[in-house]
Amino acid sequence: MSDSRYSYDENAEVWPYFAMTLLSLVLLPSTWKAATQAVKPDKDNSPKFENGYKPENYEEVEKFRKKNRKSKIFTKTNTFIVIGWIILVVVAYFIHTQETPEDRKRFDPYEILGIPSSATEREIKSRYRKLSLKFHPDKIRNIVNTTREVMEAQFVEMTKAYKSLTDEVTRNNFNEYGHPDGPQPMKHGIALPKWLVEEKGTPLVILGYSCLVGVALPFVVWNWWSGTKQYTKGRIHTTTAANIFEAFAKSNLDDFTFEDLIRLLANSQEYKILIPGISSDTVYDYLSAYLSREKVEDELKKLAVVSRSIAILDGMLDIASAFKNATLLRKIISLTQAFTQALPPESNELLQLPKVDKEHIIDSTNATLRSAFCLSEEEQKQILGITSDDDWKIARAVAFQIPTIEILDAFFKVPGETVVTPQSIAHLVIKFRVSNPGTTLPTPDPKDLEEVDNALTIKKPLSTNDIAPQLEAIYAPYLPVYLRPKWTVLLVNPRENRIVEPPSNVTRMYTDGSVTTYKIQLSAPMPDQIGQYRFLVEFRSNAYVGTDAVRSVVLNIEPAPKVDEVEDDISDPEEDSIAGAMAQLRGGKTKRRPADDMSEEDSEDEEESSSEEEDSDTDINTDTEDEEEK
Repeated sequence: MSDSRYSYDENAEVWPYFAMTLLSLVLLPSTWKAATQAVKPDKDNSPKFENGYKPENYEEVEKFRKKNRKSKIFTKTNTFIVIGWIILVVVAYFIHTQETPEDRKRFDPYEILGIPSSATEREIKSRYRKLSLKFHPDKIRNIVNTTREVMEAQFVEMTKAYKSLTDEVTRNNFNEYGHPDGPQPMKHGIALPKWLVEEKGTPLVILGYSCLVGVALPFVVWNWWSGTKQYTKGRIHTTTAANIFEAFAKSNLDDFTFEDLIRLLANSQEYKILIPGISSDTVYDYLSAYLSREKVEDELKKLAVVSRSIAILDGMLDIASAFKNATLLRKIISLTQAFTQALPPESNELLQLPKVDKEHIIDSTNATLRSAFCLSEEEQKQILGITSDDDWKIARAVAFQIPTIEILDAFFKVPGETVVTPQSIAHLVIKFRVSNPGTTLPTPDPKDLEEVDNALTIKKPLSTNDIAPQLEAIYAPYLPVYLRPKWTVLLVNPRENRIVEPPSNVTRMYTDGSVTTYKIQLSAPMPDQIGQYRFLVEFRSNAYVGTDAVRSVVLNIEPAPKVDEVEDDISDPEEDSIAGAMAQLRGGKTKRRPADDMSEEDSEDEEESSSEEEDSDTDINTDTEDEEEK
């Protein structure tokens, strides 16, 4: 099995260096990446304002958040990196303490005799004679055997060096090739012991290869494949997605209730993976208790179930968008708001504020956030059912952090054009701004509502969507996970109650009252008939109740503007010219030659022909005269 031309690492001289090199190639970049991630500050998804309010299950919520907070230090990757560095240190220590074999020492006669390479033969002999008097075995007296053996070995080396330098051929070989015997054959070494490659190590090699190819590699590929196939692009389990799609396909979507959606949510596969053995009914009970803000016996399990609900509802919204039913989409978004604020669906928006009297608000008021906080302090307390000034300040602080969308304008536009023409590719431009309850913004500048094209917006119309800053985390004290707000934009055909474009999400906007521009690229071309088409633009929040905005938008399809024809200085070629003939072959236009030009050319041709006839007659007559003279 082995080849005698190769030398094996029987004395462990090479493999430690090989192992150290491989470990270094893996550990150095991995360590650098892990270090940069550890130093990089975390993305803080927690709310930026504190109001001192703590819900009834505050301790359980904080315990769940702390338990699920990922550490940047104690990770599986960092564990493998530490183990790798320990192995690298052990290998380096082994190399450091390993004795260098004698056969690896380079034979240098000049170094042995202690003379320069330019020494003459006389200097070499003189030096050898002096060393012989010191190290010759016959000159050694009264010394122990170990010292005698060392000195005898040194004398042998000196004799070998002397002979190498006094022989002309040997000295030339050393000076030219670095070896007294001349050029040496190249040796190929294998960083493995011979027993591992020979027959004795064959079973071990086969076993290792089988484990790698037959067990480890299929396991890694299966994990990767199952991970990619078990979840959809919407980050929900394929079984959950199939159940949701089947439920929507077999039902009248307009009749779907919030109860049906919660039941469908409770049947998700994610919960069964999260808590093995849990039933759909138990999940439903947990979800219902959360929406009612009721504590259960196993509060942490309830929070674990709720922590996955927002992501599943987002996936449910993606599946529902394929059916284009606007009513179903609105209900799913409203249910997402309810789970974010831990409220029953379609609750009064004042109930998302802390310290309010729930029964009082349900029984006696239909006020909204904006209408309530435009009143006096006493009227606000009366509406909220609050008597304490401290409680009112906490509720007011939270209310002023809830953004409300005001759609200022919405219109369709074709980049670089002034009108929307049939079958053109357009996008929807939405101008909006954010305000808070109790604040009144000034009238926007008309220039901010205009859409001016430039080179960038014509080439990349949606580039303006990324200009505004990212929204901060929402205030949701009952939700066990931190969540960033987003507004889902629906473009609805009100006559059919269907969306005409897939929902898009707005996560960037100005919160200081400035106008934000958001554009949606329409996937289908414009209608081919000239006229007006009416749609609804809806901004619906995933986080807050009562902050949705709706505005009507009209699509006006107009004929393309006429372009004035400009006369070219270059006229069409004449039909009987070479250019005209080429134009006729290409199907181009030609013109007839004017009659005056034709008459002039005809007369010229007649004159030329008559002159030619006269010349010919003259020649004939001359010949006749010559003949007569003869």
